[in-house]
Amino acid sequence: MTKIKLSTKRLTPGLYIKLDCPWNSHPFLSGSFQIQNQLQIDALQSLTIKYVFFFPEKSNATPLPPNFNQEEDKNDNDSEIDKIKALWSEKTQRIEEQKRYSRNLKKYKNYCEQSLSVVRAIHLKMANQGQQALTDATELIVSINEILDSNKSIILQLMEKGEKGDEYYNHVFHVTILSLILGKSLALSAPQLIQLGLGALFHDLGLSKIPSKIVNNNPKITQAEKNYLKLHVRYAIAMINDIPNIPVAVTEIVSQHHEYLDGSGYPQRLKGKEINFLSQIVSVADEFDTLCNPADKYVNRPPYQALAYLYKNRSEQLNKKVIGLLIKELGVYPPGSVVLLSNEKYALVINPAEGNILQPDVLIYDPSIPKNEAPIISLSKEKLKIEKVILATKLPEKIQEYLNLNSSVSYYFENNGGG
Repeated sequence: MTKIKLSTKRLTPGLYIKLDCPWNSHPFLSGSFQIQNQLQIDALQSLTIKYVFFFPEKSNATPLPPNFNQEEDKNDNDSEIDKIKALWSEKTQRIEEQKRYSRNLKKYKNYCEQSLSVVRAIHLKMANQGQQALTDATELIVSINEILDSNKSIILQLMEKGEKGDEYYNHVFHVTILSLILGKSLALSAPQLIQLGLGALFHDLGLSKIPSKIVNNNPKITQAEKNYLKLHVRYAIAMINDIPNIPVAVTEIVSQHHEYLDGSGYPQRLKGKEINFLSQIVSVADEFDTLCNPADKYVNRPPYQALAYLYKNRSEQLNKKVIGLLIKELGVYPPGSVVLLSNEKYALVINPAEGNILQPDVLIYDPSIPKNEAPIISLSKEKLKIEKVILATKLPEKIQEYLNLNSSVSYYFENNGGG
């Protein structure tokens, strides 16, 4: 690609440029970008640098001619200075935002690991300490609800598939988190959120009674084994019925999470409003996580494909409104997704953008920027688009390290199968 050294006096909007100076010596979020407006030119010309590198193939304008006379409006000089200061201020704020993000990522990674241990302990107690398991589960749901109020995106990033043998506990933890996110979006009451969370946490209890070779061998199991697998609902109901005072809604979620609105589900082939609405929420969360992390690792879908599949193919069976809310809450590119941008840079999705699910906030890989200062940017504001989703394991180690992928999750980008 052609790169031309160009005087800052010849800059005009539309040029794609790269700055030949340290990242902390200019007010821009990146050292290479397409010039959008005169303010950016004024900021560049206020720096000590006299030249930039210009890329003709990536530009949609041509430089001003040499010795072009630019008339300076002295009356607006103070205004321009204030605007340039605002650029510096925004850059500082973005850096601080990234530092807070890194601190919270570490903090809540520990929280998720501890919560997963609690999930494991709760399920083990169900065999002979049902009442204590219910108490512990309720406390966990309250804790997750509080965390999600202000840290939803980070918690989503920290949902991981986990080590071999932990798939079940990770699955119920994921479904619980996703169900509670949906419940909050639906403005459910505090008691309803508790019931929803408990139902999600206990929905697959009966799988402990099914041989693992059947549970983990989908979709290769025989029809007889499929029928046996369906018994996990009955086994789960028997287990929770032994717990005094367990809410009826929790029992219904456990018994109905495989029922479908069109009557094609099991075990009772319920239809429409016969199915508890809380159970309909858990069903969507359950199906989504199963698509992303199926028993057969070679048929998984990345989250953006799983969301599209649910919306296009399962709207007759699952609650379409709830599927739509899941897409709204996660974004088309959920937090933790690794993407390639229209400027050919890799980025990690941090937050779904309000009102624009196609252009989330991202952390961009840019080796010219110190890792601990890399700003979180809004794609819509920077006029960038996502070209495609990338498997993180296919990226060089230095990029994975820069984007904190080892501290983030495998849930969104470690699966190597196709949909």
